[in-house]
Amino acid sequence: MHIAVEGAALATELEWLPAAEQLGEGVFLRFSASAIRDWLARPAVHARGDLLLRGWERWAANQPFGDKLHFPRLAYYALHGFSHALMNEIALDCGYPATALKERLYAIVDDDGERFGLLLYTASTGAQGTLGGLIAVLPRLGAIIERALDRLALCSGDPICAEHDPDNHADERALSGAACHACLLVAETSCEARNLYLDRALTAPTVLTGAAALFGPST
Repeated sequence: MHIAVEGAALATELEWLPAAEQLGEGVFLRFSASAIRDWLARPAVHARGDLLLRGWERWAANQPFGDKLHFPRLAYYALHGFSHALMNEIALDCGYPATALKERLYAIVDDDGERFGLLLYTASTGAQGTLGGLIAVLPRLGAIIERALDRLALCSGDPICAEHDPDNHADERALSGAACHACLLVAETSCEARNLYLDRALTAPTVLTGAAALFGPST
């Protein structure tokens, strides 16, 4: 039996809406569209993309509305992995707990062009969003990024993590490549995609390959 329940109106003449004030800070990074185009042209990136696509297709085939779903862009995978690595490294440096940091990714390709960006931020209704630690990392951001990418080179789950084949799974493990709790997975409240669509090999060199990494050798 199905019971339809409709919510009551807030007021007869609505003159207000419930709201909460969020206090926070963030860091926005913009990525070169031409650099990402050059990266996407590499044969190793095409091969890695085919591997991820096969896993995604296997997963989508088992979903109720799989024919309406769309495979994420490879740039999203690469920036998503970078975002998680950077969040973990910033948390070690700035004093915020990793669970307080959140991400917003932009990998937009449309008639207006290509735009790629990443916003890392913290916001809350209390004082935690105004500590200033996130903005304070900016003078050290280059060194923090280098450390974050260095950590991705080797995972304690390697070689199993690096050799993960999404095409061998039909569940949500088919949506990611080299990614596990020891390297890329973060608290799901921090991730905009529930820890899906991650592949360490598209972000940084791994023990398996380095040719597909956005932040790695160009050949």
